[in-house]
Amino acid sequence: MNKKKRDAVIIILICNAILISLLELIIPVPIPIPGVKLGLGNIITIIAIVFLDLKDVLIIVFLRCIVVAVLSKGITVLPFSLAGGLLSALIMWLLYKKMSRVFSIKGISIIGAITHNMAQLTVASLILRETVILYYLPILLISAIITGLITGSISELTVREIEKRGNFSGM
Repeated sequence: MNKKKRDAVIIILICNAILISLLELIIPVPIPIPGVKLGLGNIITIIAIVFLDLKDVLIIVFLRCIVVAVLSKGITVLPFSLAGGLLSALIMWLLYKKMSRVFSIKGISIIGAITHNMAQLTVASLILRETVILYYLPILLISAIITGLITGSISELTVREIEKRGNFSGM
């Protein structure tokens, strides 16, 4: 695939990730636990992991985090968002590229959600200089398994459809 087409695909994925993340902010989560969200923007991250290289994946996640933070909760959430987003993208990319025979896309999504929550709690405990916040980890881990499974299921279906249609052929 030529550079112009690749750049266009990356821009489309960035825009979709931002839109999905912003739309998710208005979807009520049935569990009223602070910090629990579906993480639907990770569908785009997983699509990028399957079809693009690591640099492109990290660019997509980085720009999504910045734009969504600025347009929604403000830049004070940026360290949490970047830590969770970039670390989980890196771990998911490594698992997909090195261990996709062991882990399905659903499994990789669950591990990504767990990594995201652990990274955010670690940053929070470092910024607040309090480890008591880590007591929240079991609740977030349970939610990560559920939301990671949902996001992973949608991602798996989407990747299969993209492969069937050949939309990313030559990438």
